[in-house]
Parts: sequence; structure tokens; C-alpha cells
Amino acid sequence: MGTPFTLTIDGKDVQAEPGQSLLDVCRKNEIPIPTLCHMDGLSEVGACRLCLVEMEGTPRLFPTCVTMAAPGQKVHTDTERLKKHRRTIVELLFSERNHICAVCVANKNCELQDLAKSVGMEHVELPYLMPVVEVDASHPKYVIDHNRCVLCTRCVRVCDEVEGAHVWDVMGRGFNSRVVSGFHDPWASSDACTWCGKCVMVCPVGALWPKDAAQGKLMKHPDLVSGLVQKRKEK
Repeated sequence: MGTPFTLTIDGKDVQAEPGQSLLDVCRKNEIPIPTLCHMDGLSEVGACRLCLVEMEGTPRLFPTCVTMAAPGQKVHTDTERLKKHRRTIVELLFSERNHICAVCVANKNCELQDLAKSVGMEHVELPYLMPVVEVDASHPKYVIDHNRCVLCTRCVRVCDEVEGAHVWDVMGRGFNSRVVSGFHDPWASSDACTWCGKCVMVCPVGALWPKDAAQGKLMKHPDLVSGLVQKRKEK
């Protein structure tokens, strides 16, 4: 590790070390930053854009998960601009697919639902796109429901970086992007799948779930996967 340095976050001087992301520094100092695609132990992709912050001296917004802390930075994490931005992103996520919380297996245990509460979203002001997307229940143990997917790519990264199977990937662009197994084949036809369930465990919403899960009773523990990665690093 190099020499620690000082930066300013929300008017307070904080200490950081070379190689730390702004997200790491904020969490170390108990400064709340919303995230969805981030998960401890997985690579960062900056996909959800919920962790954006303002930095003095530039009109740009910076994703804290992939922005390194640097000496002298003056960062703002809770401005009116950021609050509006985060609420709009959450509304976009709800409107882009078909999220019906009342009938979802992840109801009351959903990170998107928690984010909606945290940004004060009581309803969606944007028009719902209502895409026709499929549910793949071909796997003997699990289901992937693309109606719920938020394209965080946690499943893609955990399967590749932790399990080493790389069953999942992303196909298409923009609104037409989909998480797919193999070459867009049914999940059950993937010879690479080890049935480990790590993709199900890290999914922040009700897009991936075990077939025996009941509505509103699904419990996920992504911290178990993070702990597994940490133990591997310690070895």
C-alpha cells in the first residue's frame, strides 16, 4: 500500500489509500451510496449508474465503483441533482421490464424494491414499455424470468469469475439486451452449468429463483458468495 492521502466528501476530510475506489472510501466512512450492479468480490462494471456522485471542478457525474480516489478531490454524494438522477434511474428500471411486486417471489427481499423506497418512489411517472419477454423454466432446479431482470450482470460475473463456468452472457443492445445462457439456448441445454446456484444467490431481484420458492418467501444471501471470494483471496 502507498501513502494515505486526504480528500473531501460532503464537506468532510476523509483518509484514503492508493487503489481505493470512491465507493470503498464512502463505505469505509459510512457514507451511504446506492448500488445495484456492485457486489463485493466481483469485478466492477459501472452498469447501473446509481452510485454516481458530483465532483467539484467538472459538470460530469462519476460512478464511484470505477472511479479511484485521488488526493484533493472534493466529492458530493447527496445533492438535489443526484437525488433526481437516482430516482429517474430507478423509475427507468421499473418501466423497462414487467415488475409486478405483489406476485414476485422476491417481494420484500428485493434490492430494486429497497432502492425505490430509499429514493422516495411511490409510483412510476414514466410510461411502461411492457416488453414481451420469456420465462425459461427448462432447468430442473431454477427459473430465469426476464420480466424481472435489471441487467446488473451479477449472474454473468459470478458464473465466470467465481464458479468458472461462464454459462451466462449479455446479448443485444439497449432496450433489447438480454442475459442469455450459451448461444441463447434454453438453460437446461447448457453443459457448462454446474447447478451451483451462485447466479441465483447474487441476483438482486426476482429474475433468478429456485423452483421451490414461494411468492414473497424467497431469501437470497449474496454475502455468502462475497465471503467465499474473501476466503479464496486469504488462501
